[in-house]
Amino acid sequence: MCSILGYFNTKNSLDEIEILNSRLSHRGPDNSTIKEYRFKGKNLFLAHNRLAIQDLDSRANQPMESRRYAIVFNGEIYNHLELREKCDRKSWLTHSDTETLLALFERFNIEETLSMLIGMFAIALFDKIEERLYLIRDRVGIKPLYWTHQKGEFAFSSELKGFSDRLKSKKSNRALIEFMSFGYTPANSSFYKDIYKLEAGHYLTFNGSGVYKSRYWHLPKDKIEIDYQEAVEESERLIRSSIKYRLLSDREVGSFLSGGVDSSLVSSIMQQSSNRKIKTFSIGFEDKRYNEATYAREVAKEIGSEHYEYIFKISDVVDLMSSMDRYYDEPFGDASALPTMLLAKFTKERVSVALSGDGGDELFLGYDRYFFLNKYYNILKNIPQPLRDTISLIFRYSNQDRLEKMAYPIKHLTKDNLYSVMATYVKPWVMSSIFSREFIEESFRESEYLEFLNIVEFNPNDPFDNYSKIDFYRYLPDDILTKVDRATMRYSLEARVPLLDHRLVEFAYSLPTEIKLKYGAKSILKDILYRQLPRELIDRPKMGFAVPLKEWFRDELKDIVQYKIESLDSRFNREYLMKLFREHQNGKNYEYIFWNLMRI
Repeated sequence: MCSILGYFNTKNSLDEIEILNSRLSHRGPDNSTIKEYRFKGKNLFLAHNRLAIQDLDSRANQPMESRRYAIVFNGEIYNHLELREKCDRKSWLTHSDTETLLALFERFNIEETLSMLIGMFAIALFDKIEERLYLIRDRVGIKPLYWTHQKGEFAFSSELKGFSDRLKSKKSNRALIEFMSFGYTPANSSFYKDIYKLEAGHYLTFNGSGVYKSRYWHLPKDKIEIDYQEAVEESERLIRSSIKYRLLSDREVGSFLSGGVDSSLVSSIMQQSSNRKIKTFSIGFEDKRYNEATYAREVAKEIGSEHYEYIFKISDVVDLMSSMDRYYDEPFGDASALPTMLLAKFTKERVSVALSGDGGDELFLGYDRYFFLNKYYNILKNIPQPLRDTISLIFRYSNQDRLEKMAYPIKHLTKDNLYSVMATYVKPWVMSSIFSREFIEESFRESEYLEFLNIVEFNPNDPFDNYSKIDFYRYLPDDILTKVDRATMRYSLEARVPLLDHRLVEFAYSLPTEIKLKYGAKSILKDILYRQLPRELIDRPKMGFAVPLKEWFRDELKDIVQYKIESLDSRFNREYLMKLFREHQNGKNYEYIFWNLMRI
């Protein structure tokens, strides 16, 4: 695990590139190297910070070169030793996956090589002969990669802090509004004008003057014919294979264990695949309503792991907030990033790699909101419009946050509007109250608020699959995976995500929804886990990894929130936000609005 950085046709000196690269050193503290190349008669700097996980020898440092290519690479290729059999080399200098990648690119074209890889990756590949620079991001978006092309200068980086200040001179108003709505900057954008995320499953070609993007991977469109038990067996086979691959390491591998279905499944199979006690790690909360640590402890005891636990306290919030702003680079609204950072910190004290259970809810339909949407849409569509208008009015002036949020979509009933209740923090129809009217009009058309829903063509007969794909393409890479990447790399800890192995992803999305939901939400994963753990540890309400912000904003963090609102600039409607603040103190809940404001 590492960081990558590159600058083409830049005015920056080598010393300045070294300073920019050092800003990313937390991602790779074991080695830092920069090399300069000639590209179309101009300079090209490739820089790398290395966290040595596979092949600790210095010969595996990067940039690494072959006859044709130079590469800097962040990630892991888990099947790279098998892929060496496809290369025509008789000898190898290292047993690193970077050298394997170079050999594959030498023999095969870009898309052929990518189709063989099992792993997570952000790659910059410079073709010295054809004089082209390729940027490549893994299929799911596990590893980050940003790029920009401004006034003839091209640059890329694993994190935004790798870009020089002149490339980050203008912040995006649109990104601010998107952030307040979603809690992250969605799609290919960033918080800065003209700096973009490379989308998952894409590669970019830069020829020295123009940028061209290609998509090399898609979710499957068609569903397969399969019975439920066959789906369970194949899912388990793929999960076991994925976990076995992700144990490939020259450093010790542990596992995050929350006590939920996904992390318990990953940790259990990991322990079965290991010839010694694995180490598992969990975060608990002082507030019992948010605390799953007890369940994690019981799962650890059942599978026989060596378990470590930390209780997250309000004092940790204050200590971590400034660090969060620094390492996330742009506003990030998922408050569970704080306990995730703490989890990464104390995990790194004992291991250098940890498996995570992320992805199970998207692949196997575990989110409560999917069922909420389906149930209430089917109920509401049968209510006459005049009656829905009346219900909407009652809900709007109710004193219950959940009902108030439902007021707009009940009156303007579409699945998109219902989904936005569940998928956004600040609802599109309230946005004009949060910001000043002038700011909204100059920054964003109202019709654009829900453009993120247009990722897939909706199938009216399969809403569960539709919403799952929206989350897979947006929420998963832009929120969940971003959270885990920045939190873990802050402490030079490599996180691996076995449930997002592309083979399992493709299989899961080829399953008919009726098979996935045959026995309820995530029944396939639960049935695999039933074979390994007592049912009473599994069959309990889903908690998630939430933080008790609602209570903290009425108590320990109350003054901080009030000060933040009062200090906001003219883009915001401070009077309206203070009204929400007072209502929050009296029982309503606007925790996510306040948390997002604190991140700006």
